[in-house]
Amino acid sequence: MRPLESGVKALVLCLVCVSLVLPGCATQEATAESSPLRILLTNDDGYDAPGIQALRAALLEAGHDVTVVAPSADQSGAGARVTSRGTIGYREHSKGVWSVDGFPADAVLVGLLHIMEDDAPDLVVSGANFGQNLGYSINSGTVGAATIAMYAGTPAIAFSVGVDYSEIEAKPIPFPSTFSAFSGAADFCVQLIADLRNARPGDVRVLPEHTILNVNYPALVPDEIQGVRVLQAARSSGVVIDYEETDAEGQLEVRVGPMGPDGTDTDLQVFPRGFVTITVFDGDWDAGEGLRETIEERLSVTERH
Repeated sequence: MRPLESGVKALVLCLVCVSLVLPGCATQEATAESSPLRILLTNDDGYDAPGIQALRAALLEAGHDVTVVAPSADQSGAGARVTSRGTIGYREHSKGVWSVDGFPADAVLVGLLHIMEDDAPDLVVSGANFGQNLGYSINSGTVGAATIAMYAGTPAIAFSVGVDYSEIEAKPIPFPSTFSAFSGAADFCVQLIADLRNARPGDVRVLPEHTILNVNYPALVPDEIQGVRVLQAARSSGVVIDYEETDAEGQLEVRVGPMGPDGTDTDLQVFPRGFVTITVFDGDWDAGEGLRETIEERLSVTERH
């Protein structure tokens, strides 16, 4: 997955930036004037996780028609994995709130192809995730769910709230700043959707076809947010995975930590400064004709024309 090419990317950046403001800076009228959308809301932390609950409440308050279809349990790190055989369970817990016994991508597909089959959503929102998903987050279930939605024909927003790794041992719960940030983050997401809705040209969709926005909101209250930046995604996942021997033979302990700044003006560099970062993807895996020709010239097995 790589960033949008210049034409479509310019349109998306225009839509995002024209009227994007921080929570509390916009009038209530701006959100109220936004036409309600049909939104499929999912995540990878589970249908009853605090992040998705906060986001659902804010979207409903803004007047949107929200259907939650999310994994029945935590599926963090599942990427875009889908169940391809056997059966898959699903259950409605209350009106408009469904869980799926599968991965985040399963939940999106069940939502799009079954639960909302007769009344397709305008937008898929995946989040709010517990923890940032910076750069090329190919292992993220949050981004994976948005990716599957995009490939199925519905534009999507992957929305994540960061964690401060120094709070991992905090009492009585780890990462208290993340929990404190969920409310402001949800309000920001509502305003972002309102801006995209209001600034769109004519009667086109909220986002161009085959588009994903990957939004990362720091673990800060709104007054502490330094601003909003639309950026290039770092060419990494933003985390470092390491392994350490344990006392059990043949067992390794997996350790995950934040990756340091990459020295360029990317989301990985800017996010730690307290900025909300937005990166734009289109799911295009084609490296272009020039690189294809370069590879072909190095192969003896291809037929030259």
